Amino acid sequence: MSQGLNKYVDEYQNLHIQAKILGQGGQGIVFRTKDPDLAIKLVTDESGTPVTDAKSLERYSKRFKRVRLLPLPENLNISVPAALLQNNAGYVMQLLSDMVPFSHFWLDGKSAEDIIPADIPEWLSGMPDSEAKKIIHYYRTGGLRRRLHALYKCASLLARLHGNSMIYGDISPNNIFISQGIEDSSVWLIDADNIRFEITSGGSVVYTPKYGAPELVQNKDCGRPSSDCHAFAVVAFYLLSLIHPFIGKKVDGTDEGDWADQENGEEDIEDCAYAGLFPWVDDKNDDSNSSDSGLPRSLLLTEKLTALFEDTFSKGRTSSLLRPTIYHWPEALAQAADMTIMCSGCSMNYYYDFIHPETEDHNCPYCKTPRPQVLIFESYRWNGADKSLGQPSWRYVREISQDTDLTIPRRVLDEFEIVDSDIAEVLISSSDNGILIKKSDHGNVELSVASGSQPQQEFQKLSSQIKIDHMTPDTHFWMFAQLNSPRLVKCMIGAGKR
Repeated sequence: MSQGLNKYVDEYQNLHIQAKILGQGGQGIVFRTKDPDLAIKLVTDESGTPVTDAKSLERYSKRFKRVRLLPLPENLNISVPAALLQNNAGYVMQLLSDMVPFSHFWLDGKSAEDIIPADIPEWLSGMPDSEAKKIIHYYRTGGLRRRLHALYKCASLLARLHGNSMIYGDISPNNIFISQGIEDSSVWLIDADNIRFEITSGGSVVYTPKYGAPELVQNKDCGRPSSDCHAFAVVAFYLLSLIHPFIGKKVDGTDEGDWADQENGEEDIEDCAYAGLFPWVDDKNDDSNSSDSGLPRSLLLTEKLTALFEDTFSKGRTSSLLRPTIYHWPEALAQAADMTIMCSGCSMNYYYDFIHPETEDHNCPYCKTPRPQVLIFESYRWNGADKSLGQPSWRYVREISQDTDLTIPRRVLDEFEIVDSDIAEVLISSSDNGILIKKSDHGNVELSVASGSQPQQEFQKLSSQIKIDHMTPDTHFWMFAQLNSPRLVKCMIGAGKR
């Protein structure tokens, strides 16, 4: 069977026709095929030409077959080679039809063209159109909450991979995919041919420019789990704040110093930044490369996330051993996502307990709209009636209005686990008549419910559903959950005004 410019035959004689390009980089190109659930990774040379010579085909074939033999964890969302291509270095992989790369979170030319002057709201009218469009695109693509949740899912995948002694090797926005629908947040990793066991010497060094760990860019190492952690943290910070963690005033032209006298030539400044030779933009001890660009980090990052970024990009910049492992990230990101609410005025997300410095009340930090009414779940570890509840182990907050439907995930009712913390355990519907609590068809929790101001109220076991009469900010109800670790959950209304 002959092969045209956009037709590829795999090792099982299946014909694949090229469709939309999903991403392109130094290692190759990824594109969809006419089959909506299949994609192809095609290896290209430095000029972008597909690799077809016999010697390279044999080398890449061995590499792709090795990946297929790796003991990857079950049900891990990583698109591995399903079939190798004939006459081209590349392979066919599964990729669900409704997925897009993380790079779609950044404003591109087409998305910018789709935002017309009339789309720019009054609260953004004081900034240049180019910057206003970035923020519009930010909330149109799900805002802070969706980004935090997507990063939590990605970190969970990497944690499972690292937990099986493997590294991913080339983390970048083009290699992480997410469901296109705003309400869905399934995350997959593609470009799996770089996955391998950790090696301390030998082998090829692979990374995407701007995301490679300093030790890789400086050719001091060959890639470890800590290298993955740096790349992930760069993606996360860039995704949340809209600026690269190492592109500050030393690099963007806003530094007042004379860089012509510096050891590094001006043409090398960005390369030096990406190599980790400069402090990061929010370094607490060195502001020589600071930046006021991007979204305010105080509105984006919790205390835990701030510490993780600081440790990764400060101490971890010069010593990979001092970086937080990937296991620290999933819980911190999930906790942050669960405390965000959406502003009814501007559609931006912010943390529910934010106090606006001008109003000294719960107002949106972007447009000053009063906080919407929210439902707050505070989950406590239950150690017995004679023990103090202490501090909540988890908070889950969502804005509510008439006819609101909420899904309460397992992490609110049990210890956080990276594999199943997203499972829907409880469904809650809010209306003028009260709140209806239903057990999810997929849930395993044993749940009891009581209404009243004290947890000593009589609990009623939830078999199917229970209705709580109309609630006000002065009333609340309790849920007692038993899975692996008992939880007492306080559920209350948070008004827009303190």
